[in-house]
Amino acid sequence: MAHSITLFQDSPLTLALGGELSPIEVAYQTYGKLNADKSNAVLLCHALTGDAEPYKNVPEQGWWQDFIGAGLAFDTDRYFFICSNVLGGCKGTTGPSSINQQTNKPYGSLFPVITVQDIVQVQKALLDALGISHLHAVVGGSFGGMQATQWGITYPDSVDNIINLCSSLTFSAKAIGFNHVMRQAIINDPNFNNGDYYEGLPPDNGLKIARMLGMLTYRTDVQLARAFGRETKQQSEILGDYFQVESYLSYQGVKFLDRFDANSYLRLLRALDLYDPALGYANEQEALQRIKAKYTLVGVTSDQLFKQIDLHKSKQRLENAGVQVNYYEFHSNFGHDAFLVDYAFFEPMLKKGLAGKK
Repeated sequence: MAHSITLFQDSPLTLALGGELSPIEVAYQTYGKLNADKSNAVLLCHALTGDAEPYKNVPEQGWWQDFIGAGLAFDTDRYFFICSNVLGGCKGTTGPSSINQQTNKPYGSLFPVITVQDIVQVQKALLDALGISHLHAVVGGSFGGMQATQWGITYPDSVDNIINLCSSLTFSAKAIGFNHVMRQAIINDPNFNNGDYYEGLPPDNGLKIARMLGMLTYRTDVQLARAFGRETKQQSEILGDYFQVESYLSYQGVKFLDRFDANSYLRLLRALDLYDPALGYANEQEALQRIKAKYTLVGVTSDQLFKQIDLHKSKQRLENAGVQVNYYEFHSNFGHDAFLVDYAFFEPMLKKGLAGKK
């Protein structure tokens, strides 16, 4: 069970694109032991729909369940790991479904637009509250990789190593297009009500469709072909779940409803689209030049969301700004989701990144 802390009670969080939030509840979890000089702290940043518990001591597994433990990639005998649910989420940290103290109702449509910069500022406030002023490393995959990069920009003197898995510096036009279609599915659901649906029926159909589309961007054609091919269901309707792959996507859509809020999905998708390291600086070069940490970047050649060409461009832009980059790439049939499940490939790179080695 994640811990909870209330931040920004006396002074509100000023958001990068305008507006304020106060107070902010933050759900977080820790693993391992903080050493005497507090030099072994590592922040883990979750992807779009993750939570504060990458490892769980219950039958339900965390999203990095096989990566965390004694002697593993995230070695709890060596490091002290902290992970928090992001601002705007729905797993314990303040988001659109949280109660707005000014109205005593869920924020809904009143929840402001947030950015990765805002998310990182809340993470820094959490660490300050925990008495941790310096991080040995910040690690994140996908949306979490953007957070890790932003840590190096916003707090260059507070982190020694950045590990970015399967994430480019900015989202591509095609990826933004996928997110646009997902958003349209949600906001055009008859129950959406401009985001103020908490006293009525939620936009479940729209959210299911959005999740199904999202799953197709996380998987590869090879993986889907091996798992399902063109197999059909024994009992099926021609306009329903006729093929096994359709049944799988429908199942994933329904399962998603149990753990995520449509408004949070909308806000976090937009934060993903909007991420721009240059925000608040004259240009991207000026922002990236602030990074002092050693930077590990890992790409998957089969990733259909953060494509290989975008990772190569990001590497070049980082190096042009003087960032010390160790770049690795490999093929995995898991595509974008490889950073969550392909332990054998990622373990050596994570260990090298945490050790600050090539």
